[in-house]
Amino acid sequence: MVKRILKTLIGIVLLLILVAFLKFNLLGKKLNVNAIKPYIMVSKHQHNIELTYLGCAGFIIEYQHKSILFDPFISNPTLFNFNKKYTSWTAVVPEEKLKTIDMVAISHGHYDHCYDTKNLIPFIQSNSKIIGDQSVINELYPIFSNNSLQASALQFDKLQTWQYNTDSTFRIFPLQSIHSPHIGKLEFFKGSFLTPQSEIPNKIWQWKKGEDYSYLIDILSKDSVVYRMILVNGNIAPSGIAALKELSKQRASDIQLQIFWKESLVTENMMTVYAIVHPKQIILQHWNNFFVQFDKPLEYLRDSHLPEVLKKYNQQDLKTSIMLPFSTVDL
Repeated sequence: MVKRILKTLIGIVLLLILVAFLKFNLLGKKLNVNAIKPYIMVSKHQHNIELTYLGCAGFIIEYQHKSILFDPFISNPTLFNFNKKYTSWTAVVPEEKLKTIDMVAISHGHYDHCYDTKNLIPFIQSNSKIIGDQSVINELYPIFSNNSLQASALQFDKLQTWQYNTDSTFRIFPLQSIHSPHIGKLEFFKGSFLTPQSEIPNKIWQWKKGEDYSYLIDILSKDSVVYRMILVNGNIAPSGIAALKELSKQRASDIQLQIFWKESLVTENMMTVYAIVHPKQIILQHWNNFFVQFDKPLEYLRDSHLPEVLKKYNQQDLKTSIMLPFSTVDL
């Protein structure tokens, strides 16, 4: 009887995974890059800061030969080649840039935010700091257990503080956030790892979300903020909003890196954040169909309404753009 119930539950889970897989694939739409060319971010060469987009929610920010990387995910595996398909980091990011990384920050534990962490580690600085929810640190424990990386676990119910990279070129402030549901009100792969794991998850559904964080990012020179960004990776929770309001009294943000996988679910919180941080520009992220390999034509998630949104926001004087995966701009 117990085995029958267990098999039924496993079948339901697999069916839900299949539905999610089909949803993302069937609702992806080929991006006409030429049509949205006016909205693609271009270099300004004003601050000597390089911003590289990795696709999904991944970014590398480089300043004065130091870099911070957010959400290491570049492989875009499908349901059928998961844990078999990995993209080489040096195939998409110059090795000299990877070697400047001394901090990695992860928003939450789903695979599309940290799947490629393991293969990243050999390239980054050996004493790099890894920032993430306690569940993420436990999930990726096999990566950290036999080296000199400094894993720093965030506690969702605690007062957050600034986290600095090794030479204080960067500091990030974690902002508690809430993950949007995937289909209807259903959110997949919830839960947390309460203890350090002995191996990395090898199935899509084994990557547990844990808690979700957005990050306020300061780039520093002699203890002064020379540039500020906010990376929004969920609907920022009330506690995160309260902290953001206080921090934004000191300085507005230059750029809002805004998750935008589904227009109807993120717009309200996006505008709430926008009204607080007063960015000069919005860059939409997590809009690409991450079930599609990057050697295939680029797709956006249909529910993002990306081309229409870019046009609409700019007509409303919301300076909004995107970056193409693996492109770099000089800010």
